[in-house]
Amino acid sequence: MLIDQHGRQLRYLRLAVTDRCNLRCRYCMPAEGIDFAPRSALLDYDEILYLCEVLADLGIEKVRLTGGEPLVRRDLPVLVRGLGHLFPTLAMTTNGVLLPKYLDELAVAGLTHYNLSLDTLRSDRFFAITRRDEYEATRAALTELLRRGYPVKINVVVMRGQNDDELLDFVELTRNNAVDIRFIETMPFNDDDGNHDVFLSYTDMLERIRAAHPDLEQDTGRGGSSVGFRIPGYSGKIGIIPAYSRSLCGSCDRLRLTPRGTMLNCLYSTKGLELLPLLRSGIGREDLVDLIRAYVHGKYATGHETERREQQGNIFASMTSIGG
Repeated sequence: MLIDQHGRQLRYLRLAVTDRCNLRCRYCMPAEGIDFAPRSALLDYDEILYLCEVLADLGIEKVRLTGGEPLVRRDLPVLVRGLGHLFPTLAMTTNGVLLPKYLDELAVAGLTHYNLSLDTLRSDRFFAITRRDEYEATRAALTELLRRGYPVKINVVVMRGQNDDELLDFVELTRNNAVDIRFIETMPFNDDDGNHDVFLSYTDMLERIRAAHPDLEQDTGRGGSSVGFRIPGYSGKIGIIPAYSRSLCGSCDRLRLTPRGTMLNCLYSTKGLELLPLLRSGIGREDLVDLIRAYVHGKYATGHETERREQQGNIFASMTSIGG
């Protein structure tokens, strides 16, 4: 098992398979992109599967594929098939642009849970946020996922003055659709795009939703990174993720692996365990396990503590370089 110094067992891996993306969302990446890693600097599929086999033996039960946009990595279903033999739950966070053409392959490979990134229900605003004209492709992906009956979560990064006036429109999607809308606080990365200026807190979001829906009920059975709510009679659910407030750190069971092979035990970590050079230098499995256990044991109590101890100013060029 992987147990940190606060007694939390880590069971969930967020696996970023690429830092590349076919969108340029303003809260995530500069318009010109970032200094993308050359292929030789990325974990290859054999290396990913080896690490995941080790992590499965150490108690990791769920893997979520992230990026960048995971579907821009060539032959992704090949990786998913390998992961399907290791983990009971496989999920993916995607912008959906490329998803319909891969859905059949991914289903056969064992991927059944999807988080769709969709920050607006307006095509003109979608372009303003993502700098790409792909609104119809993302909506088509959502339609197809619902048609096939997949468990779907929609991730909405809420930005004051940009899309916060759509909170109730997204809530309305849950009336007749069995979707889980997850409103996410902006995080202090990619500072040049003004994430601090557009920040809207968990509390503010909840107050706005509750003002329109005073019968809103908290979903006490929900765990993970969001606080869940329901409106009586609605088919879907609502969640709010206090990503910057970080009020749910006490129950964190997550581990992250970046495309370059850096293991991070917190989204705000900057001092990770560099696994790629260790693998390529031929480290033995027992030594690898010992290093991973020691690194996980040192996980701080909260993201605030991690930020205070490890960060020096705004050092992240993009969320896409670490996997959200």
